[in-house]
Amino acid sequence: MGNADVSPLWYWLVFIAYIAFLIAVGLNAYKKQKSSASAEEEHNDYWITGRSQPAYMVGMSVASGWMLIGMITWMTWATYDLGLSGLWVVAIPWFLSNIWQFLMARPLRRIKAISQCQMLEKRFGLPARILSAPINIFSYTIWSAAELYAASLIMAPALGISIESMIVIYAIPIAIYMWMGGFRSVINANVVQFFMGAIILIVTTVAIFFTANGIATAQGTTIMGMLHAQPIVNSLAYPVDSTKNSASFFAYVSLSFPLIVMLGLVPGWASAEDFWLKAQAARSTSEARRGGLYSIAFNTVIIVLPAAIIGILGLIVFPPETTDGVVSAAAVLGDKGAYNIISTYINSYMPPMLKGLLIFLLSAHTMSTVANYSNISAMNLSYDVFQPLIYKKRNWSDEKIVRWSRLVTVFMIGVNILVALLYNSPVVGATLNDAYFLSSGLLTAGISVMLYVLWWKRATLLGVMLGGLFGTLGTFIFFILEYKVWKSVYNTPIWDWVFGPGAMANSYLGYCVVGLVCGIAGVIIGTYASPPPSKELLAAISDQPIDNNEEFFAGMHS
Repeated sequence: MGNADVSPLWYWLVFIAYIAFLIAVGLNAYKKQKSSASAEEEHNDYWITGRSQPAYMVGMSVASGWMLIGMITWMTWATYDLGLSGLWVVAIPWFLSNIWQFLMARPLRRIKAISQCQMLEKRFGLPARILSAPINIFSYTIWSAAELYAASLIMAPALGISIESMIVIYAIPIAIYMWMGGFRSVINANVVQFFMGAIILIVTTVAIFFTANGIATAQGTTIMGMLHAQPIVNSLAYPVDSTKNSASFFAYVSLSFPLIVMLGLVPGWASAEDFWLKAQAARSTSEARRGGLYSIAFNTVIIVLPAAIIGILGLIVFPPETTDGVVSAAAVLGDKGAYNIISTYINSYMPPMLKGLLIFLLSAHTMSTVANYSNISAMNLSYDVFQPLIYKKRNWSDEKIVRWSRLVTVFMIGVNILVALLYNSPVVGATLNDAYFLSSGLLTAGISVMLYVLWWKRATLLGVMLGGLFGTLGTFIFFILEYKVWKSVYNTPIWDWVFGPGAMANSYLGYCVVGLVCGIAGVIIGTYASPPPSKELLAAISDQPIDNNEEFFAGMHS
């Protein structure tokens, strides 16, 4: 990162202070839970804060959890390489998934369940809960570990230590404050981490705008004038019209790519358990819906637009270079190209102390995503697998269940450490893109196909089981074929006939669509190959949202 002008001692001091803050947050949550009237109430608070969250906490926490380094840098890369048309890669589907989540706030609160897996059990039976939990655990573990690794890449040079050591040092305070307070610790810390992320993105956006405007003025033109003259980098496929410039909102040669993005990414992102859990944790349905609206506003104004603008203005600050007729990202951005715009800009243009502050905020804020997704993985393992299969069958007391819930949370942080270390291993060969892409595909094909039929009265247990299995296997198999065997060179029946040869392969998201088709096919085949569900199972979906907490928790434990 080149932080020689900022002393490592400064980073260590603020980092230790931040760790102390996180532990204080966890201790406060721990004390609150231990003051509960019963161990059962303590358990409910550990996983869902007793359904007590106001709208602003829901909105801030969701937005904080979505401020992923990988997603933000993916967005800046997209608009740098593809100009305004790059908005279709991440920004637009992300915005649409936020709207979809808001629309789901009311329906999901009609089910007396904490987790998505428990919702599936209430509506279809225990096998659906047990099948869906490992898919979620895998998806969120590789995602949160990727964020842990990405943050360590930024902070390790600043502290003057190895990446491996940084991964462990990052994870320890997360494990401590999550062990103490679980979901309450996560959502309370999210508020501070939300402001951290907001400062990073807003300051960088404003600064890069003035830099780009100064460059444009010096050349006797405007920012828009420079963009109209700027070619599209397009270092990956996503076939574009070679005559279009970076100011083109739609530069693709066909509708194929935007359609694939809508099919392959939006359903999965909209079904992210992070939002579903926080909407269920709201103190009322109206608060959950307002929280969804806040999330849309926060995501759009503080994440989506700034990240996209940074990528577009990066075309002016770090103009692409042409070598042998091939347009590529500026050499100063390094081998990761536009993924490095934010860190390169901070490093190159910010004064030392501001640079030091932003780099710290950028890395420390990542704890928000790691904690959010580690909490989900721990809940899916302890609450959705161990509780029905071990805790309850052995008649464990509520006190013992709470103790084990805390231990499982620490265990999942340990798993994150191991997976993050694997990302840093040259032997494994896995990349951050592998993590983000595969987990997104699994959420769409393996999880969302099961979840969205919760409200379809004809859907059956066999249908969701086959849907989850077919979707997961289809995603895994085609991901390996697409990325590791065919190297994104193949033809797809029907789709390529409509949109042209290689239209699916050029999207790099073919595995998402294939997995989704497999999942939908499994749901339909299984549903109509089995008798309709019983009235008892259908009764798991109430006619109205349940805002009475006594009724909710009584029904949840029944």
